[in-house]
Amino acid sequence: MAAPSFFLSLLLVWPAAAQRPRLEVRAAVLASSTLVEDVLATPALKARLGPGLGESLRARAAAGPELSAGAMVQLRPGVSLSGLVGWQQATLRAEDAGGTRDLQELALVHALLSAEFALRGPLVAGAGVGMLGYRSDPVGLFTDGVDLSPLVRVSGGGRWAVRGHAISVRALADVHRFGSPLLRIAGGAGGAVLRYGVQVGVVPGGGR
Repeated sequence: MAAPSFFLSLLLVWPAAAQRPRLEVRAAVLASSTLVEDVLATPALKARLGPGLGESLRARAAAGPELSAGAMVQLRPGVSLSGLVGWQQATLRAEDAGGTRDLQELALVHALLSAEFALRGPLVAGAGVGMLGYRSDPVGLFTDGVDLSPLVRVSGGGRWAVRGHAISVRALADVHRFGSPLLRIAGGAGGAVLRYGVQVGVVPGGGR
């Protein structure tokens, strides 16, 4: 409850002098920690997914590009609020004693509300909350769908005015839980998944 309350407080103290919202576009390359491990090799999942699973198997989303767009508003000097929707294309990759192989294509879709604060000079730090979901063909690990999960993101980097536009470069990390009906059939539970990478953003006209 602490994070939503923090963002609500920002909205409640929205100053009358806040600038009008501006378009914001961000592009990133994100890698992911393991989605599931070992539970894939249980008898229940072997029966559903077929032969070929090793006794110790890890699955993760391979690194891929993420694009997001939305609106940014300057609440007051040094404080901005952004509402974004984003999409990442990735490949589900399995690793076991036999090596690494690609299983299926997937997409990660999220909605995010984030605040960013100017620190010193061009340095900025941000935090956001939202929701994330996986989309893929209903086969393999995604046979019965995947749970929608809360998302928490933190970031840090720099922001500069370039020819009247606001240009930013950030390192970011976010965390969510991965779970699905198929994992629960196997007697397993989804765990925390960390995504991390580098992001570039632009707010057209935001550097004036």
